Amino acid sequence: LEIEGEKGPSGEPLLIDISVLGDQTTRPRAVLLHTSGVHGVEGFAGSAIQVDFLNRLERDTKLAGSIKALKGVKIVLVHAVNPYGMAWLRKWNENNVDLNRNFLLGTGDHADMLRPGKRNEMFANFHSTVTPSKGECCHCFLCRLGLHICQFGYGPAKTGLTKGQYEFPDGPFYGGTKLEQGPLKLINALKEIGITPENKELERVIHVDIHTGLGAFGEDTILFDNYDIIEPLRSVYGKEHVIDNRVKDPTLGTVVATEGSCDTMCSQILADSPSSPTILHFAQEFGTLNGVSVLQAIIQETAWWRANKYTDPSVQVKQNILRAFYPKDLGWNKKVLNRGR
Repeated sequence: LEIEGEKGPSGEPLLIDISVLGDQTTRPRAVLLHTSGVHGVEGFAGSAIQVDFLNRLERDTKLAGSIKALKGVKIVLVHAVNPYGMAWLRKWNENNVDLNRNFLLGTGDHADMLRPGKRNEMFANFHSTVTPSKGECCHCFLCRLGLHICQFGYGPAKTGLTKGQYEFPDGPFYGGTKLEQGPLKLINALKEIGITPENKELERVIHVDIHTGLGAFGEDTILFDNYDIIEPLRSVYGKEHVIDNRVKDPTLGTVVATEGSCDTMCSQILADSPSSPTILHFAQEFGTLNGVSVLQAIIQETAWWRANKYTDPSVQVKQNILRAFYPKDLGWNKKVLNRGR
């Protein structure tokens, strides 16, 4: 799936790649969906997990045979939901839209996020702080951020800043005014694969979305919003990795609930499905640096992007955001692959 109107740093096309394994029927009974790169520069971890899985299929004939033999079951790998962000090393897409706040599929849903009761009113307090000029001192940003935390408290400040906003196109965590072309093309492709209300055979969809940047270094946390699945998730990933967000965790701090996240798209696509399939969706988040360092890297990169949309990925500010989400650490890489399997 090609992103129209944009190219990569070397003039290459920007593509969302999809690999479909298992039964090739257009009416699968069950689908395991694995997505990476919704947040662009975060995509290298998810990409590594996906490539590792495909490489294992080439080496392990027994595993490959068992997947080919699946009846009515598909495994769908979606690589680089935000290929612009992955190629140009930024969290947002070509229009500065946070795609993990953009998956609102209903007519008028984006405009609805500005109505009273939905609008993120807190973000206006942060706007000038998180949209500095390219040359503004990073210490000024940290001082202003500290003042906001003192004024509003850490939890409310973090929620107001990161939950998503829909009125400041130049700011971070901007959800956009409509469904962006990448998500739209992806949704249409998934419908053709069989994740559609027209597929009356569909019984179950499991969607795992890979992210980095939150939590302890090298450790993965499972983020979800359906507490009925907490014990099944713990049986697979381990109790220490599946956190009950109703109880504050010191390594995560305040976990911010968001709307329009990628992992909710199947629930939205299938909302009126006559077969009423069971849909399990969650994010697997791998920790990197501390939250302030990650946020600082995001804000600095966004400032440079506003000055030049095609800033060379080799410049230091781009390398800073790369390492904020993809640390240059062999131990971290090994943990991601081991836990991603």
